[in-house]
Amino acid sequence: MKIGVVISRARRAAGLKQKELAEAAGVHVQTLKRLEGGSGAGYSTVRALEKALKKHGVTWDETDDGYEMVVRLK
Repeated sequence: MKIGVVISRARRAAGLKQKELAEAAGVHVQTLKRLEGGSGAGYSTVRALEKALKKHGVTWDETDDGYEMVVRLK
């Protein structure tokens, strides 16, 4: 699974719209849309999104087969 798919699923699990996540992470919404659509993104962008999603209880770990997402519901 590509990181864009993981971020898209994580965002939806957190109940966030693309604009909300982009603002929380400090990235442009078009960057997030491109990433979720399959384009690559820089390390700092992915880490900023990861940090913003973690505040909403969603994290992921990289595995040999791709990524494993963890959702913590409050």
